[in-house]
Amino acid sequence: MKKLILIQNDYPSTGKSTLARCFSRYLSQYGVSHQLKTLVDETTRGGDNTIIDSTRLTLRSFMEILEDSPITILETTTGMGEYFNKFYQTHDLNHSLFAANFTTSVVLPITGEHDSFDSVIEAAEVYSDNVEYLIAHLITSSYEDDDKSWDSSYAARVMDMYEAVELHIPEIGFQVDMELRSQHKDLAEAILSPDAAEQYGKDFTKWHSRVMGQIDSARQYLFGEAFKPTTQPKIAEKKVRLKARAA
Repeated sequence: MKKLILIQNDYPSTGKSTLARCFSRYLSQYGVSHQLKTLVDETTRGGDNTIIDSTRLTLRSFMEILEDSPITILETTTGMGEYFNKFYQTHDLNHSLFAANFTTSVVLPITGEHDSFDSVIEAAEVYSDNVEYLIAHLITSSYEDDDKSWDSSYAARVMDMYEAVELHIPEIGFQVDMELRSQHKDLAEAILSPDAAEQYGKDFTKWHSRVMGQIDSARQYLFGEAFKPTTQPKIAEKKVRLKARAA
């Protein structure tokens, strides 16, 4: 079975790009073949094969994109969630995916803002029980209040009905945020950097390790049979500083 992992929420700043790149980083650590795509309103960036221009998207072109890899991580940028929902329904995409031996996970990142729950309800109405759902909480400093806000919501009850799995993505913290700002980088960009640990410091490494642990806990649910590792992640070696002996 192949896998489509759809990440969407039309509420801004829910962590869609961060999640997409974290999933990609996790798969890369295990040498799992996959592709990372971003659905946008339109694009003038010729030659960027990670971008899908919605104005040119057809059912045929979409299925051809998916066939390029056993796992496709598709981030729909803010505003594109509603577009993809209509695309899915108009083209009866569920049947096309089933015929092509694909299963789908819909990942819905949320914050403590109630408005970020709207896309969860909309997704449930569109995809029903044809997909698996995963709720990704973007944790803030007021996480306890955020958690209560979600638990008491109608969206949470809907997701309970579909047995959605939940992930909790920790804050990056002040030090990491300042380091990223000083290097004029955003978090999503930093995640895929091959030397991120050296470039952004130990606090970034700790944050990254916690996120990878969260993804690992939901690995089977997220990637299913398409997860076929070819390598094992390297365990970071502790650097031992030797004291110079007195002559």
